[in-house]
Amino acid sequence: MALLHEPAWLHESAPTITSDDVHGVGHARGVRHDQDVRDDRGVCHERDAGDACLHAFVAAVFDHLPRADQRRWAELHVRALLRTPGKKSLRRLAMSVSDSPTASQALHQFLNASPWDWTTARRNLVRHITQAGTEVTAWTLAPALMPKRGDQSAGVHRRFDPDRGRSVNCQLGLVVLATGERGPLPVDWGLYVPRAWSQARRLKARVPDAVRGPLWSQAVDVLRSTASQPSGRRAPVTADLSWLPDREAFLDHLAGSRRPFVVRVPDTVRVASASPPSADPEVLSVRRLLAGRGDRAAEDGRHVLSLPVLLPRPSSRRVRLRLLVQHRPNGPSEFWLTNLFGRPVPELRPLMRQPQLAAGVVAALHEDFGLRDFEGRSFPGWHRHTTLVSTAFAYSRLHGAPA
Repeated sequence: MALLHEPAWLHESAPTITSDDVHGVGHARGVRHDQDVRDDRGVCHERDAGDACLHAFVAAVFDHLPRADQRRWAELHVRALLRTPGKKSLRRLAMSVSDSPTASQALHQFLNASPWDWTTARRNLVRHITQAGTEVTAWTLAPALMPKRGDQSAGVHRRFDPDRGRSVNCQLGLVVLATGERGPLPVDWGLYVPRAWSQARRLKARVPDAVRGPLWSQAVDVLRSTASQPSGRRAPVTADLSWLPDREAFLDHLAGSRRPFVVRVPDTVRVASASPPSADPEVLSVRRLLAGRGDRAAEDGRHVLSLPVLLPRPSSRRVRLRLLVQHRPNGPSEFWLTNLFGRPVPELRPLMRQPQLAAGVVAALHEDFGLRDFEGRSFPGWHRHTTLVSTAFAYSRLHGAPA
């Protein structure tokens, strides 16, 4: 297993976009480029290396789209996400790349109505990242909370927002980030749909029947679909599970999957001590388990206490794990569970940093790439939006500058 390197700093039939919105294969009517050249019809032609680089990058991700106009609007949408400051409404995105009065309508149609497959685009994104020499060394699962005013958007529900300190109306995205030498890159998404959602609401928002079940199982589904890709099949899974209410069910599944993992847990998670061995070990919270111990990790925070523990399962299905405890002199202790017994703690530290780095990426997606600015209500539209946001973010990290 490759060691983790420190990062350097991720259908329905519908009306089509018409020829009135797009002119030819290579150029959108009225599209603007920095220092561009316009012909007598007002069509702009790419001329600098940045345009060519972005064109090649987006083409690699969206080459499966069946129509030339779809591929062109994918490029324009990514370009607009990279160059539009502030709130990234469809109107403002369209204004940043086109002079056409119908451009925002065309972007809306491409995002919410034009039928295209976002799962293939995300696989292409991972493949392009790895072909560029970025080996996937960790998969990180993180939440992305998106406040909403109304109650019609796919998956909207009430949830406590720790940043605001209160419950809000929101969508809950589940993002998987692929970590390599350029840091965590968002490459796959799930949208949590509560079990309380009625069938009528699901149909109206075009939520597939397969998207259902408790939050932990929907998190497992998005993680499974990404982390099984050949480009990072044995890369460890990392996550901070403090936000996940049914985290113990998620942990049970993760431990049974035999996939390598290092996950942060609160001290309320229940485990049983595996030392000394016992036929019927007592199940305790991490807090109570540690309260009875006299040995503590060094108070300077440089050392981590490692204890063998078991998850509370029937004896025939018990899985042995390591509980890692890091006491910090100026902050709360951190608690981690892992099945990587053969790895010394210094090699695990980069993995233990991934959830915090992922949270920083999610914040950047909100502030700089328009993640929370999606105006549509449908499940497919949300997934296409997050796919385009991921593509723009990956381009910015891999190539360093907006187009």
